[in-house]
Amino acid sequence: MGVRSEFPCRNQHDPFCVRGILSNVADPEKLRSSLFAGNPRRKKMKSFLGILPILIAFLASPFWGEVSAENVLEFSEVWTKIQTQAPNLKSKALEVQAAEISKDRAKKHWLPKVYADVRSYQTNDPALNFMGKLGQRSATQSDFSTASVRSQPSNFLDANNQPYTGLNSNTANIFAKDTLNNPGSQTYARGTLGIELPLYEGGAKSSASLIQEKRLSAVHAEEKYIRFREYSNAAVAYQSILLAEENGNIAENLRRKISDFLSQYQIGNRSNLVGFSGSLALKSLQLILDVSKKESETVRQSADETLHFLAVDLPADFKPKKNTLLKFVEEYLPLPNEQESGHTPLADAYSAYAEGAKESVTSEKSKFLPKVAAYAETYAYDGNRNFANSYNAGIYLQMNLLSPTDIGALDEAKAKAEGAKKKSEEIRLREESNFRILIQQEKTLSENLRSIYESVRLQEEQLQVSQKLFRNGTIQAPQLAESFSAMVNLLKMKTASESEYLRIRGELSIYAKRGNSNER
Repeated sequence: MGVRSEFPCRNQHDPFCVRGILSNVADPEKLRSSLFAGNPRRKKMKSFLGILPILIAFLASPFWGEVSAENVLEFSEVWTKIQTQAPNLKSKALEVQAAEISKDRAKKHWLPKVYADVRSYQTNDPALNFMGKLGQRSATQSDFSTASVRSQPSNFLDANNQPYTGLNSNTANIFAKDTLNNPGSQTYARGTLGIELPLYEGGAKSSASLIQEKRLSAVHAEEKYIRFREYSNAAVAYQSILLAEENGNIAENLRRKISDFLSQYQIGNRSNLVGFSGSLALKSLQLILDVSKKESETVRQSADETLHFLAVDLPADFKPKKNTLLKFVEEYLPLPNEQESGHTPLADAYSAYAEGAKESVTSEKSKFLPKVAAYAETYAYDGNRNFANSYNAGIYLQMNLLSPTDIGALDEAKAKAEGAKKKSEEIRLREESNFRILIQQEKTLSENLRSIYESVRLQEEQLQVSQKLFRNGTIQAPQLAESFSAMVNLLKMKTASESEYLRIRGELSIYAKRGNSNER
């Protein structure tokens, strides 16, 4: 028979574990007797040995506390991780970055456009061949030779209309090639460098720039709304873990009390109908408490999974820091000012989109207005004859006279702008209404929670009194079961009210005009 030590050794083979030392001996009692045999201070040593495990446990407890506290994180620490790891926040941040780049691009519409075109080509096309030779400034008379030159009268008759008696340049035309229509295959190179400066665009590019600015404002508001929403979800999930553990422990304690009571008192005899009735009621409550405990565990697991999804590197054995519900919401989910709030950043996003849609009407109008620009181009030609350059500069006017795809575009833009405006108004009114509802619900639930907490305290005291009265025989089992049942009902009410109150405070935190200082 081994010696039982009160020191909670994790490994009995640990050389510093008293229980491990004694358990490694075949007969610890003989060892102890031999150690203290003939020793006048045997009793004192035995007393010291008795308190030694307690002393070691006392000295080691701070170190155990440090180990267990390593993965206990405050909500602010969890939120710091979420800000850099939440998939939704990362994707929206990239969308904001893209919108900023798009806005900067649109603002440069007034800058001149510079372009270049370089091409080398081989062709037997008469027009391209002729223009290539002209571009080289090297066209000759032979380049204008055609088949008609062979049969013209000047090839045979002189100025006096007398036949030629000898060969000359004119009679040689009889053998001329058709170089103009059949120039053969030639290779050319052409380079173009141009610049175009818009003078008047009908407001198209200016409207496009304003649309991108409104879009950027909308995306910024959406990013802010998503950040507020993720903060709210994370805070609710964080505190839900603590509430689920707390209510699960209460359910387990109640179940244990009922089990202890049923094991101590024989009230399940069918011959005693009163006691049997109380026994059935208590067993039914046990099953209800089992269900309540499982529900709490499910809530805890869901909340834990939510936090691990938002923060990938959150430790698997992470534990929230113990905190009461009311203290937590006051610190991390403060109430917004009723006079200064009433809408979330989502309403600002829809408002910005509506303003952008209004600018789209101006953009569509510009399609039917003329566009004026100044331009200049320089050309360089290279071929088998020469290298030369030239230029072209001027002003052009361009106007859309008829484009079937643009017919009705203005009416479409006006309808979209009006629809976006109505949607923005709807979102704002809905949020203001929802805000007033949440404020009223928060006030009611806050008062209810205080009443529930006081009821729980009173019911716990009443349950203790009922147990004493049952032991004294003053009340019977059904009456005691009613006390347990009242406690179970209060636990259900407490769980539901706390969950709903936490949800409402999370929703209200999104309405904070400047946001929660902890979420920035």
